[in-house]
Amino acid sequence: MRGFPPIQIFLLILTFVVLAIPLSHLTGTVTHAKAVAVPVVESQSVKSLLRLRYAHKPVTLSVKIGDKELMTEIEASPIEMSTSLPSVKDGVDVFLSATWAGGTPDTSITLELEPDGFASRSETRWSSGGSLDEVITFEWK
Repeated sequence: MRGFPPIQIFLLILTFVVLAIPLSHLTGTVTHAKAVAVPVVESQSVKSLLRLRYAHKPVTLSVKIGDKELMTEIEASPIEMSTSLPSVKDGVDVFLSATWAGGTPDTSITLELEPDGFASRSETRWSSGGSLDEVITFEWK
């Protein structure tokens, strides 16, 4: 015995409608939540850790961020100090200057900067002819 075709078509359409209603709610393009604008608070300064490592002890050493001299005393490697940075939003330029005694081979200096709430960044520069004058830019995204 076979079923009545109009009833079978009606049941098939009813099944599709029952499934289509929840699917349309899940995949619909209507947004029910309104986006809230979060105010951007630009921090004036960020605490950070500055670490400087070198292979050969320099005769003179200067590390500046902006116009602020951070390091002039030469200690044993590594040198660590806490400092506050201007906003890291646009990156930080570090001015590094060092000289070595005559006869010192070309050597490296590694500068590591770790602001609170951001990943640590490290840059290594090599001296040439017993001196080094570099502007190192650290950026966080």
